[in-house]
Amino acid sequence: MIKDFKILSVIISLTIFLFIVTFSFDEVPEILAQGMQPTMMPRLIFTLIILLSIFQIYKNKNLVDKKKEIIKKNAYVTFCFMAFIILIADKLGFVLTIFIFTFVTPFLWQRKDKLNVFFYSIGMTVFIFVLFTLILQLKFPQGIIEDFIVRNFY
Repeated sequence: MIKDFKILSVIISLTIFLFIVTFSFDEVPEILAQGMQPTMMPRLIFTLIILLSIFQIYKNKNLVDKKKEIIKKNAYVTFCFMAFIILIADKLGFVLTIFIFTFVTPFLWQRKDKLNVFFYSIGMTVFIFVLFTLILQLKFPQGIIEDFIVRNFY
């Protein structure tokens, strides 16, 4: 039996169901659409989830089920951190939230090289900003950075 096949099957099934739900979304007239239609982004994400799950099944096809380890403490801490980030993301804004998340998460999993993590965080923040804001033309909350710039420089 493939390791984690049951979990990945549930993930794929739920994702396919949610992908089908996107067909009930309203279409926005092209003249009003800013970037992409409301259905496009969820479909891209769901397709990516399905492809990565299928890849995981293929990659683990020769692994045998073993007794699962107990969930470690840092998994709970990471979950709490993610919940906290979700709660304050609107206030912080898109760029600052992504930077803080990509900077703190590696340390929660015992990374010691602070300089590499810092450059990784900057690189991921820039990559995600360019991909979603400039290429896909999605609008995200700007938060306290935009407020600071508007108040002090305009």
